[in-house]
Amino acid sequence: MTTHPSRRLPRRRTFLVAVTLLALALRLVWNLVVHPPADHIYSDMAGYFERSTALLDAPLRKDPSAAFFPYGTHALFGLVRVLFGRENHAALAVVLAALGASLVPLVSLLSEQLGRGRIAPRAAALVACFYYPWISLGGYYLSELPFTVCVTAAALFSLRLADTGRGRDAFFFGLSVALGATFRPQILLSLPLLFLVWLARRRALPRVRPSHLARALVPVALVLAVSAARFHYHTDRLGLVSANGPLNFAFGRCHAVDIEARSRGYYASFLPPPMGYLDKRDKKDPDAFVRLDPAFGRRLSVRGTMWNPEPFEALARRCVAKTGPLRQARYAISHVVMLWGFNIAWPDSGTEAFRRPMRRALDLHNVLLLPPMLVAFAASFRTHLARHALLSAHLVALALVAMLYFGDVRYRVPYDGIVIALAFEGLPRMLGWVRGLLPRKVRV
Repeated sequence: MTTHPSRRLPRRRTFLVAVTLLALALRLVWNLVVHPPADHIYSDMAGYFERSTALLDAPLRKDPSAAFFPYGTHALFGLVRVLFGRENHAALAVVLAALGASLVPLVSLLSEQLGRGRIAPRAAALVACFYYPWISLGGYYLSELPFTVCVTAAALFSLRLADTGRGRDAFFFGLSVALGATFRPQILLSLPLLFLVWLARRRALPRVRPSHLARALVPVALVLAVSAARFHYHTDRLGLVSANGPLNFAFGRCHAVDIEARSRGYYASFLPPPMGYLDKRDKKDPDAFVRLDPAFGRRLSVRGTMWNPEPFEALARRCVAKTGPLRQARYAISHVVMLWGFNIAWPDSGTEAFRRPMRRALDLHNVLLLPPMLVAFAASFRTHLARHALLSAHLVALALVAMLYFGDVRYRVPYDGIVIALAFEGLPRMLGWVRGLLPRKVRV
């Protein structure tokens, strides 16, 4: 006896609503009881919270340091604090929990849109519900969680646009990218790669038209115009969203643990956690392929401020000239490897109580999700799997960003919704390949 198709949809919706509510309950317990974000306001978390306070205290104050980081996270926190009270940390925790729970339907719908099966979307929803890296990072005042929502939504609407050709899907894709850029501008790199996929696979994507591309760019252009105006207001220079790109580029090209900036009456330094991990590997195994290998030294200094790009651009050029193309290529490959290995996502990596569960979760990811994802990624190069290529383009953008700057599991986690969807699509292909290698007598 078969179930009528009209009855399947309500059942799928009921399941998805139930898993989403379960995800919300888990995250509320985590954020309000187990791991309140208010108990972990230090380092980057303190920076985001303090910038939201500065925004509330003096929203029109001109300050070059205000343009150093992307503004989306502290603007979001500031909005929540305006609505629910400046010191209402519980409200911030609830908003973060709700953002985390929204990933369940987004990932499930993404998996359903990609594979059109019945089992994979439900399995993807369950993985998203219990996915510890998302739960953990949702318990900190960081940009990861809202950025994850934007990346996953952009991937979903790009697939819907390819399947339906609806203008509203193009607009919502562009809106997801635009909002994501305010949290992390790296999402903008996905746009040219997706355009290249469309150019190469136009016959396989007949519903996507140039008018859709123009409609998608409208919200992106509007948000970037506002961002550029804000950047110029604070710095009197041309720019888009933030000014920390040259510093991160210098880290990637110089392989330093710490870079400081000094000028009269000013001092600041940064120590990215992934560079600290590379430093430990360098000291433990100096002949390993993935290691620090600094161009000039583990600690470097420039004259200027952190938001002034010239000293860091000059430092990066010196490092490239010193190391040469082969060492720079090894840097880049090491950074991509670091997206999946040789480090534990910060801030959990710095806390004994949470380091172990994060490590276990990342190990499970690498064993259960990474291999089938790679199978689906490889399959996306086949001409008739253009829709898979749309998702793979986001991962290529992630890898390119890591090559240019530096890699870290924490920076990959926002793309894990795409990884999950591709993994469930690649799993049958991988199992079929493994089954084909077995002797006929042992095949099931």
